Amino acid sequence: MKKQILAIVFGLLNVGAHSQLLYKIESKNGQHTSYLYGTIHLMPEEQFKISPVLTQAFDQCRTLAMEVELKMSLSEQVALAKQTLLPNGQTLKDITQPVVYKTISSYCMDSCGMSKKKFKRYSHLKPFFLSSIMLQDQLKSTKSYEIEFGKMAEKGKKNTMGLESIQAQMETINAVSLSDQVRMLLDGLTKPQAYDSMVSAYLSEDLETLYHEIIAESEGFPDFIESFLNRRNQNWIPVITTQVEQEPTFIAVGAGHLSGEEGVISLLRNAGYSIKPVIQKF
Repeated sequence: MKKQILAIVFGLLNVGAHSQLLYKIESKNGQHTSYLYGTIHLMPEEQFKISPVLTQAFDQCRTLAMEVELKMSLSEQVALAKQTLLPNGQTLKDITQPVVYKTISSYCMDSCGMSKKKFKRYSHLKPFFLSSIMLQDQLKSTKSYEIEFGKMAEKGKKNTMGLESIQAQMETINAVSLSDQVRMLLDGLTKPQAYDSMVSAYLSEDLETLYHEIIAESEGFPDFIESFLNRRNQNWIPVITTQVEQEPTFIAVGAGHLSGEEGVISLLRNAGYSIKPVIQKF
């Protein structure tokens, strides 16, 4: 369930001047060095890698800060899982036209390899979450930077924190109407190579291509960039600036949050911070 939740906000937007994924942040008081890293939330296992430079930066920090705190009690996990479900016991069939339902169900069983029983179970999910399940089933074997960083933090006895609450993230998702969620899911079915293109651009740090991919993917959904990226970036800045002044912190967020005029890098620079790219060597 954690991997499914992490996959929902697939932030990969980056532009122009920012050509790296790892950045060094110097505190204003000159006492602490923190790092900012752009992740991809779901990666095919065979293409997943963490460079020695990234590991070294991680090890130099005392706290891991990600978009949300992954450590949750059982009751919190149950409450979260309930929010991924369609209301009032509905299924995908109840919120779509027959032809749309058939298109999605056929794709899940034919292209994603779901059994009828599995699809029936997952058809209770809101389309946003169903789409992430579909991606995982297509990829078969995946890894998540967030989950791996969480394991590294636990092994290194580091503190962990979220830049926002999981509830705040869920509210952002739930603000998207179910009809728009269905349209976004269908849009993804017509662009089966889009994810592969994003992964390729991410691995080569071709951030301009990533930018155009995200713009193309969000076309027809004008509030997507503002709601899922810009507004959240602005909310994170006070949390980040307070944290980096207190202690060395490794900040890992979707790469889509890094660049642009409303990106985390620009917002931190506007707040007076020195942000320098760090070259990774694999």
